[in-house]
Amino acid sequence: MMDHLPQRVVRWRTAAGALLIVLVLTQGCANLSAVREFANISTESAQYTRLVDDYVEWPTSQKRYQPPDQYALLDHIARDRAAQRERLLLYHALIEEYMDALGRLAADEVVVYDKELDALGNAAKEKKFADAKEAGAFRAVAKVLVKGATDRWRQKQLKELIATSNEPFQVVVNSLRVIVEKGFAGDLLDETAAIQSYYRTLIRDSRDKAGIAALEEWRDLHLAGVDTQAKAIELYARILKKIGEGHQKLYDGRNDLSKELLVRDMNRYSRDLKLLFNTIRTL
Repeated sequence: MMDHLPQRVVRWRTAAGALLIVLVLTQGCANLSAVREFANISTESAQYTRLVDDYVEWPTSQKRYQPPDQYALLDHIARDRAAQRERLLLYHALIEEYMDALGRLAADEVVVYDKELDALGNAAKEKKFADAKEAGAFRAVAKVLVKGATDRWRQKQLKELIATSNEPFQVVVNSLRVIVEKGFAGDLLDETAAIQSYYRTLIRDSRDKAGIAALEEWRDLHLAGVDTQAKAIELYARILKKIGEGHQKLYDGRNDLSKELLVRDMNRYSRDLKLLFNTIRTL
């Protein structure tokens, strides 16, 4: 029968058939590259834990500027911060695992179940968070991640992940941001004062011009290090803020994640995050 049809009808049917195949193959699997890119750069950013290390090691490093009668206090602070280390790293790990899951689902891949998810789930059960709201938020996000991995979620569950997790995820991200802005940054004010006082005394007591010049150079070098640390803290707080804002955008637009306006917004958040993260890595 096809041999008797006009050539243009044959071509039309061939094209229509090809289009139908494409529609069948792509139905339910939207192109969410903008969401995936945002998730990927957020995952990479969450792996930046240098500030946690600096925070934990700060009391010990301050002994160089303090008299021996302050060592006991600094040792006490060091022990307290060593105990905080695991909790701080858990914040990073949860954000990393969550954004990795978000990116996988946007790419229509399954959420991977690994030991990291077990550790997050156990941490939530063991109540390693002093604040009940933070503990509840952490537990809620970890629970969704474990469920997604166990049930082998794919892209069709992306909306469910975003809708269920947004509120507790915002608590987790904001909690870490507050710690960075207030807890980490608070050390720098004390350190600046300690450096200035330490070198002021040495310079005052010195009669060697060359020695004084060397002391001033070391003082300025150490103060510059504090400035660099302050910049890193500011940048990372902004990174966390961007991650939270970007996820809120996804939540607001969860019913149509491929909508043009949302795609533009997510591309902008990705560009901002890349710029901030590339800058912090150069410090």
